[in-house]
Amino acid sequence: MSGWLYFVCPVEFNNDSNRFQVDCEPSELFQLQDYTLPSVLESFTGWTTVHLYPFQIHSIALSSFASVMGPFGAFFASGLQENLQDQSRDF
Repeated sequence: MSGWLYFVCPVEFNNDSNRFQVDCEPSELFQLQDYTLPSVLESFTGWTTVHLYPFQIHSIALSSFASVMGPFGAFFASGLQENLQDQSRDF
């Protein structure tokens, strides 16, 4: 969606033409950039560079962290819940 200015720039109302207009230069976060892959990923994928928006790197990092740590969090939460239930029975 970052390819459309309507989603990355502020929308202003023009009284002369009686319509909304979008006129701006998108910030660097919303412009495609070339990134060189590390040699480990290059040998795995066969690509030397990738074309990404900078915010996509941040979203990949967050989603990777959530998918790796999420199951462990659920496991520890169920253990904590079990522990708290056992303690409440002793009173």
